Formats: sequence, structure tokens, C-alpha cells
Amino acid sequence: MIIKSQILKKIYVICLFFLFCLPSYSSDLQKDLITLENYLNSFENMSFVFEQSDNNQKEIGWMLLQKPDKLRIEYEGDNDLIIIANTSYLILYKAKDDIITSLSNTGPWNLLTKKNIKITTNLNDKYANVYLEATRHFSMKENNYIIYYIYMKDESGQFNIPILLNTSLNPFKIEGWEISNNSDQISVKVIEVLKLNEEIISSDMFFLSEKNREEGNVWLSPFKKDNIIRRPEYRN
Repeated sequence: MIIKSQILKKIYVICLFFLFCLPSYSSDLQKDLITLENYLNSFENMSFVFEQSDNNQKEIGWMLLQKPDKLRIEYEGDNDLIIIANTSYLILYKAKDDIITSLSNTGPWNLLTKKNIKITTNLNDKYANVYLEATRHFSMKENNYIIYYIYMKDESGQFNIPILLNTSLNPFKIEGWEISNNSDQISVKVIEVLKLNEEIISSDMFFLSEKNREEGNVWLSPFKKDNIIRRPEYRN
């Protein structure tokens, strides 16, 4: 359960940090809300390469998403974890051992994969996905920034998941993301945006076939990774 929780926490952070532009500036809370909400509802699909930092450890990953509810995450190097979600479930696949763990596709990553995100400043708003508590504007080195203090709904429907979102202005873009849990702190930054609303992504990208698993041909990311060599008796 500890490993599963750590993996889900990483999905959470990855899904909520990426880099795009939206030409808008605002100075009060409601305008800040509209700016972020419009941005989150402005795309149907995207892919990007990211750097993830977790307890002084860094790794490179790739994420692909298609609304509604589909995502795929892979990592560079020796990390063999593949995360795939669709409208029904989310799976954690350890490719070398050919082990799948299935979970409900409900969590903070839905901020990127759900259509019609609604942000509110009212904790009793049952129709909202995200609660915006406050924003803080500041300037540094001739650049303007907004920090968003937001909460996402947990599985019980309560706004219990705190997130610190760093954005810059002129044009608007998400610069960073932090989440802390006791002594743990995770952050992600985008290295390169690969695609945004360019095409409808094939549903096969969010599916793991039996044939691909048997052949060890499971990688779809831009990283160069060799097929996994399966022994004939690997499932015995």
C-alpha cells in the first residue's frame, strides 16, 4: 500500500504541472480564477517531457493525455513503471516483471483529464472540481507571477488535497508545482511540450495489449528503451 500511495502521489504531481501560454493578467481573486479555469479547459490533448524531483531524487518522464479521462506516463532509464488510464480504470504496470495493479481512475490527475473543470471560491459548491483559497501576486527580475493556493476534491468529494501552483504572466503559463506531505516534497517542471491539440490521439495509446506484454514491446514514449526480453517460462 505504501508503494501504491507513492506512485499515485507522483501521478498527482505530474498531471498538475506543465507549460503553455494564455495571454491574460488579473489582479483580484475572481479574475485569477477565470484565468486558470479557462486555461485548464482550453486543451483536448497534449504530451510533454518533465523532470520530477522527489526527496532529492530526480528522474525524467513523459506524459500523454486525451480528454476525457485518458493518460499514459512513462519514465526514462531503468524506471520500468508505465501508468495508463482510460474512462474505466487506471493501471500501474511494472514492465520487467509484467505485473499490473488496477485502480479506480479517480484522483487529482483528473484536473488535466476531465472536461469542463470548474473552480470555485465557495467550499460548499458541490459542482466544482477545485477550490481556490487565495492567490498572491509578486514581481521578480521584471517578471510578474501568481501563486495559486488551491484544494482538489478527494474521493469523498471534499476539498482536502492542498496544492501550491506557481504561474507567470504576460503571457500566462504554469511554471511550477509543489506538494508536501509531512517531510516529503515533490515538484515537477516541464522540459519540453511536444504536442497540444494537434490531432486526435489513437485510443491504442491508452491500452496495453497481451501481445505487446508477451513480446516486451511496451514503450511508446520518445525515450530510447529496448524491448524487454521475456523468457519462455516467465509466466509459469
